[in-house]
Amino acid sequence: MNFTLSAFATTAVLGLTAGAASAQAGACGGIGAGAPWIGGSPNTSDISVATGPLTMTGLPVSPNGTTVIRFSLSAPGDVRLEAQPWPGGDSVIELYDAAGTLLVTDDDSGGNFASRAETLLQPGQYCLATRGFGGAGLSTDVRVGRLEHEEITAGLSGGFFGDGGTNGPLFVGIDPCTAQTLAVPLGSGPLDGQLFQGGVSAVNTITGVPYYRFTLNTPQSISIRAENPNADPYIYFFDGNGNLLAENDDYDSLNSRIDFTSPLDPGTYCIGMRSLSDPNLPVTVSVVGYDASAALIELYGSGDAVPPLDGSYPIMDMGALPARTVRDTVVTGQNAVWFSFDVVEIGALVIDAVSVSDSDPVIILYTDLGEEIAFNDDSGGSLNSQIVARVQPGRYLLAVRQYSDSYQGIIRIATERYVPAP
Repeated sequence: MNFTLSAFATTAVLGLTAGAASAQAGACGGIGAGAPWIGGSPNTSDISVATGPLTMTGLPVSPNGTTVIRFSLSAPGDVRLEAQPWPGGDSVIELYDAAGTLLVTDDDSGGNFASRAETLLQPGQYCLATRGFGGAGLSTDVRVGRLEHEEITAGLSGGFFGDGGTNGPLFVGIDPCTAQTLAVPLGSGPLDGQLFQGGVSAVNTITGVPYYRFTLNTPQSISIRAENPNADPYIYFFDGNGNLLAENDDYDSLNSRIDFTSPLDPGTYCIGMRSLSDPNLPVTVSVVGYDASAALIELYGSGDAVPPLDGSYPIMDMGALPARTVRDTVVTGQNAVWFSFDVVEIGALVIDAVSVSDSDPVIILYTDLGEEIAFNDDSGGSLNSQIVARVQPGRYLLAVRQYSDSYQGIIRIATERYVPAP
């Protein structure tokens, strides 16, 4: 069965206050308040008796938002949960029970940035939340079905850990790293004195070394990185008891990174990895001290945060935007080139980024306060990008970068401005 979502619920999953959650109890602790049933009604959303998978197509997920659907089971059974984002999207799914307890989470186990998990569920009502990785907006198809039902994602090989119950949320991919897990030590002894002297790193395949272990003697803010986009590494970070503290995929292109801006307590920690592409390629794993100023410059450089307009960071000022502009710019890898411009009247803006040579453009449009308006990669079935956005009078910034560092070519930026007819 396929249902197209017309009235949908968008909610900040982590933003509910205790009072709001209590007031909305009964809909997954408030997470699913107002959310549609995947089958159209409670009676037609029972996966246990469904003759086929239940699907909603084209669910919109707003930037920094979460879209939620509800379903139920009348009998225990294994269930497959899937989110297949439309081209250019990268979905993350989270499953909650009727009390609002997180049972399952997954990012890319559906393959090609799709999300997928398979787990045993008991009778009851459930909420499946879908968000864009990194807060990006997207459109996605969501499907819930039994294991014998047809899937919409390709899937990946890999294990599961946790059980969604007393052993915590179910995570897809690797086993937790406990004190008994074989892991390669990073550095020689505690890392405290090495973190701000270049840190420590190691290069191995994920097949050969899926786990690394290190210790801290004093509280430290650190950054953990796994780099080789061809391997597409996914990293998990555990404390000494095997508790998952953080995970990441695709922080920078297909590389992964976790920043702990608040100091970690002294103790033993473990990095676990899996590959979403080729686990037999070498991946560089590093742990360095977290430097807030350097991290901010990196965010400007990647296009993930708006630099200041005080002249301290290079921005090409285009002035008041005319009806149409075209310019060519050399863009080296993921080092974003920034433009600023002024819109003098309400209207619509179309921005195209077209490869002239050796390019796969990515464009991000912001307000001057740093609020992301639109993001695009790979529009119209090509590697070129396009943004269409309503705009109010004011100043805007545009970041233009390549999809990966393997591209070093010329990108043609074209803007067209439209105003309402009188």
